[in-house]
Amino acid sequence: MTRTRRTAALAIGALTAVLLPVGLASPSYASPGCLAEQRPALGAGCDDEVPPETTLTAVSTPANADGWVATSTMSFTFTGQHTDGDQDPIALQCRLTGPAQAHDWTPCTSPRTYGGLADSDQPYAFAVRAVDAADQAIVYSANPLLPLGDDEPGEDLDASPAGLTWRQDTTAPVAFATPDAYDAQTPQRPVVPSRRLPVRLNSSESGVRFECLLDGNGVPCTPGSWVLGDIASGDHSFTARAVDRAGTSSAWTEPFAFSVPTEPARRAGWKKKRSSAAFDGSVLVSRKKGARLVLRTTTVGELRLYAPTAPSYGKVRIRVGSTSWRTVDLGRAKASQREIVVIDQFSGTRRGKVVVEVLSSGRTVKVDAVLARANVRKGG
Repeated sequence: MTRTRRTAALAIGALTAVLLPVGLASPSYASPGCLAEQRPALGAGCDDEVPPETTLTAVSTPANADGWVATSTMSFTFTGQHTDGDQDPIALQCRLTGPAQAHDWTPCTSPRTYGGLADSDQPYAFAVRAVDAADQAIVYSANPLLPLGDDEPGEDLDASPAGLTWRQDTTAPVAFATPDAYDAQTPQRPVVPSRRLPVRLNSSESGVRFECLLDGNGVPCTPGSWVLGDIASGDHSFTARAVDRAGTSSAWTEPFAFSVPTEPARRAGWKKKRSSAAFDGSVLVSRKKGARLVLRTTTVGELRLYAPTAPSYGKVRIRVGSTSWRTVDLGRAKASQREIVVIDQFSGTRRGKVVVEVLSSGRTVKVDAVLARANVRKGG
């Protein structure tokens, strides 16, 4: 595409008319229809008005969806091309803006690499543009009789440079996971008498997201105060890590091991009664001597009973497999739920079914949950 363009100004039109011989047009014009500019003498020149285009063909590290990279070195590959039949050579110019190593337009070649860039929340912006090198050197003031500048000097370069904007963070975050659980009996692996575990997730960096694992399986989690819910009965391990805006992950936090009790299945001689204070929202109630609750065979190094107590309540007895019975008196001060350690972690290991049996007659006993797990002590 070409455009006829006036190269003289009205302000000096009179002077030009005096200096130019009769028969020469004044002012001078650039002729249309050329692919390469021709320097005007005393007559018409030719102005190529179709600039080359620029393409960014590759980036060493593309920014993620949020516009971040986790590297301090960025390399760009690019090219320039004519969109018509122009055969003039193409030059390239690069520019970098941002918090470090910024520079204005300067000649460059592909690829262009920037190393040692500083981390910053402020954006970097790389741009590259193609230039018609031959045409850019020609201005219409080349005629000594017409000392006029090219009134559109940008037409020989790409007015829409190719480029990329990004932010940089190369530092891995540090993650902190703080479960809200304490157990004076076994602080190294507490018992959580609930299906819910409050956890606080923090990081050394702002704007991070978290990835969490429960027993090696991913669970949704969020920064700050958060609750791990719907936890099954049994032994568990929880860990988390932070992932920053550039996608860099922290190390996994130290695994947090804990155990959740189980509610025994109802059997003959027992009734289920709703209770908001209970582990699973209900307790098992019996007044029948000899009524039993049975848990499946397991290895037991520690056994705890969770049950309401009151002065009027009766007694139960508990054993594992064929070991001796252990009596638990529930006729204590009133409590909606009480944790009773039946077998502590220092009493060795035994294996078998856990049996809870009503020992008293005509007195109410209530059972909420039972924890039966292997010894948490090393070597136990």
